[in-house]
Amino acid sequence: MDKINLELENCFGINKLKHTFDFTQSNTIVIYASNGVMKTSFANTFQELSKGGVPKDRLYGKTSSYSIKVEDNDIEASNILVIKSFENINTSESQSKLLVDQDSKDEYDSIFRNLIELKDKIIIDLNRKSGVPKKDIEQKLLSDFDKKNIFDLFSDIYQQELIDNYSSMKYGELFHQDVIDFLSKPNVKNKIDEYFNTYNELIKNSSVFKSGVFNPGRADTVAQSLSKENYFHANHKILLDGDDNPIIDDKQLASRLLKEKKVIVENEYLLKIEKEIKKVAVKQFREIIEKEPLIVSEYTDIKSFKKKVWFSYFSNLLFFLTEINDAYTTGKKRLSEIEQSARNQETEWDKIVTKFNERFFVPFEAIIINKDSSILGKSAPIIAFEFKTKEGEPSIVLNDDELNRQNFLSQGEKRAMYLMNVLFNIQAKKKDNNETLLIIDDIADSFDYKNKYAIIQYLSDIQNDSSFKQIVLTHNYDFYRTIQSRLLDGSVKRDCSFMALKNEDEITLIGTGHNYQSEPFNHWKKNMKNPLMLLASIPFVRNLIEFKDGSSCNDFILLTSLLHLKDDTNLITVRELKTVYDKVIISKGLEDYNQSNTIKSIFDVEVSKLVSATIVQGINLEEKIILSIAIRLKAEEYMFSKVSDKSPFNKYQTTKLFKRFKNEFVGTMDTEISKLDEVNLITPENIHINSFMFEPIIDLSIDHLAKLYGEIKNLV
Repeated sequence: MDKINLELENCFGINKLKHTFDFTQSNTIVIYASNGVMKTSFANTFQELSKGGVPKDRLYGKTSSYSIKVEDNDIEASNILVIKSFENINTSESQSKLLVDQDSKDEYDSIFRNLIELKDKIIIDLNRKSGVPKKDIEQKLLSDFDKKNIFDLFSDIYQQELIDNYSSMKYGELFHQDVIDFLSKPNVKNKIDEYFNTYNELIKNSSVFKSGVFNPGRADTVAQSLSKENYFHANHKILLDGDDNPIIDDKQLASRLLKEKKVIVENEYLLKIEKEIKKVAVKQFREIIEKEPLIVSEYTDIKSFKKKVWFSYFSNLLFFLTEINDAYTTGKKRLSEIEQSARNQETEWDKIVTKFNERFFVPFEAIIINKDSSILGKSAPIIAFEFKTKEGEPSIVLNDDELNRQNFLSQGEKRAMYLMNVLFNIQAKKKDNNETLLIIDDIADSFDYKNKYAIIQYLSDIQNDSSFKQIVLTHNYDFYRTIQSRLLDGSVKRDCSFMALKNEDEITLIGTGHNYQSEPFNHWKKNMKNPLMLLASIPFVRNLIEFKDGSSCNDFILLTSLLHLKDDTNLITVRELKTVYDKVIISKGLEDYNQSNTIKSIFDVEVSKLVSATIVQGINLEEKIILSIAIRLKAEEYMFSKVSDKSPFNKYQTTKLFKRFKNEFVGTMDTEISKLDEVNLITPENIHINSFMFEPIIDLSIDHLAKLYGEIKNLV
């Protein structure tokens, strides 16, 4: 992936962009683009391609076209990973890849896969018998038996005496929510209790049945089994307790049991209660007790009844139960050994979390709370965040959902958490063993300085990995320059640093990696022969004097007269400026000027050239500073010519003068006030070098400044 040839048209706000990205010198390319130029559109285009989609023009519906070639082949969706500024990101794909011990996982998976296959067989049968959807059976079993592990549950059930009383009935019908709700009503529950008490009394008086041991349901099961197994055909007999004569065939047994059951089923009091229940019963329950009236008694303890129903189903699955119990008993020990080993291993998740904790300055520490299961792929790694309290007090541990829900964190801290998830996905990409193009859109947005440098470290880590090529987009000029200095050394800057420029027809990427752009002050100092460099350096030298000698010294006041309209602004000569410069910086080059020339005259010549010439767009720092100074001086000249109060100012001259002008002419010169307000908003921040790295002025086009200068000049 040494070169990527890109042609986009009408793709998410990009009218047209054609560029070749050359990674032969560096795995990193950085693009500075002010807001609204291309960053989001560029990232959206690649994100759509990474999903297998097609870029589009969402606003105007224009026909889109795109071509992104890697060595004459279309880039593959799987070779693209887009990292946007603070959005939800899916890490599920990465979870199964970040494992340190593949041999252990393979063995674990083999044992576990066999258990899953056996479990699935049981669930299929239980689904057929119970009517419960397959996807719900495991959870219902665990809930009904108060268990957490399905295999432990199967092992427990295997140890039980399994009796089939209810396998012909559907769990879903027996415990339908309408039935449960109905039985929960107090008057219904009282009737069921009456029914159960009467039923138990009748069972107690029976010569055949015994409460809690041998009820009519079990008697029917025995009768069916004996008939099915041809018990009486083998000349066997049955002697019931209390009877003198043995039973010798199926008909005689059925008759004897029916006689005992009729005493219960046809009991007048039971029938009366049963009819009372039926009057108001829901349809499902009415049908149940019509088929099996005596089942009503089981509903006095629904939890126990559910277990009996499940036992009935399992009584017909003894082969599968035996098989899964043997497999689990054999494999459980080895599974435990592997899990214990996993707890002691350092995974790649651990490495990311450790690096995060070392690099980021946040009030919490990230931890993995299910290390063993995440290593083995049984569950997604759960990242929690531990807040340290006072010594001796317990720490507070919250997961990311809890943190976001309770709104504990600042936006910067939330972005730090987001970045950790980004790193998981990037790390997982390494497992694919494919070259990956990372599109990184303003990842440092809203971070403070110390955490921005943590991001730079991560980008440096990525750059040193040959499997990644990264295009870093940013609207933060300071971040842009930091990437240049930390990731792009020497001549590489010129080939791998770009600024995005937008006009009506297209976006172009121009090279901006020259030293005089990334380190302008050193460049100016060495090139004072160039009037642009000399004039642009005035604010910088003025700030140095202020830092060294304060704002009340003569040298500071003299340079201030070149940035604001004062009585001596038009009189200061090169000789005077050189005297000041010689005290502060090495001013080689100033001796080449006519020493008696005024700085104002040089200034006027250079400004005239700038506003009349066609300048190649770019960072244009010197040109923009000079135009900004010229705009402000013209604005002050105009305002002083109009205001009645012409008394001078010691500080904040432009702002105070504008306020004076506005108070005097509001309502009569509103157009002029609006234009001067634009000057007031733009130029002060652009001129002073101690402002935020000149970022506001860099985002302005030089054409805009030239136009504003002309408009201020033409005010009359």
